[in-house]
Amino acid sequence: MDIYKNLFGIDFEMNEMKVKDLPIYIVARRSFLRLSYLDFEFILIKVAPDEKFGVSAFEKQAKIVSSKYGKPVAFGFENVSKRQRDSLIERNVPFISDSGQLYLPFMGMALSNRFTSHKEIKREKMMPVTQTLFLHLLYNSNGNPVLKKDAAESLGVTRTSITRASDQLVNMGLISQKINGKECHMITNGKGKQLFEMAKPFLINPIQQTIITSADDRYSIFPLSGESALAACTMLNNPQIPVRAAYKAEIDTGKVPEVDVRWEPDRSVVRLEMWKYSPNLFEKNGIVDPVSLALCFDGNNDERIEGAIEEYLEEYKW
Repeated sequence: MDIYKNLFGIDFEMNEMKVKDLPIYIVARRSFLRLSYLDFEFILIKVAPDEKFGVSAFEKQAKIVSSKYGKPVAFGFENVSKRQRDSLIERNVPFISDSGQLYLPFMGMALSNRFTSHKEIKREKMMPVTQTLFLHLLYNSNGNPVLKKDAAESLGVTRTSITRASDQLVNMGLISQKINGKECHMITNGKGKQLFEMAKPFLINPIQQTIITSADDRYSIFPLSGESALAACTMLNNPQIPVRAAYKAEIDTGKVPEVDVRWEPDRSVVRLEMWKYSPNLFEKNGIVDPVSLALCFDGNNDERIEGAIEEYLEEYKW
């Protein structure tokens, strides 16, 4: 808490909060602190260093927490870049960073143009087969035990691959395993949205490669992905170029002619995403699964997209 004393010249009393009845996407992997000085109090939500940065999401979450507790809300970051700082201020989202940036409209500001370079936290990521096993358990187990052999059969992979994948999920703290004779059961350490939030640091973007090619009836069998999928599930407008997802092993990309729409603007085209695992495993109603869809936009800073993804995941019935 030295940063607050140095910036304000006063000592805040700080107490950890036990929050209840808040959505899991607001609570997961975060700590909540109540900061007070004399008669003034505000709530600080400490964000995990590797959490995806989404300004519109922070704005909505601050309103939800502030409405519930009747106190101003700010977010605590280990570090913010200049672009992130400016975006937070533009949306009037209160924040404090450990590097010395502070924006609390209800109390004061301390800003500078000195920014600490962000140190990327290296984490083990899921192998494609691990992610398919995780999604299988997320969507189908509902917290109930699942036999390894049944999962292998459902996903069309070998038991050896399932064993490697399950061991990785165990090491990530996402599942536990129980052996009964010759059978091995996998049990998730959570379910639904909670399990998804636990897995976020380990999940991978499923897209291996993207190709824009001439529209062809044979591509219509592939599920919608990207902005096309979001448009089908939210109020987002359809993109100019339809987006579909296919398993990379099912298409010989060397035989798919690419089209440059800048030179052929009138040609009917489709954007094909080549996935690292089959999107057909979890698609419903011709649309890729919600978790994989969200991961396709990893690193996207379009607030329009960000808002649509958040809306979709909030309304999805896990």
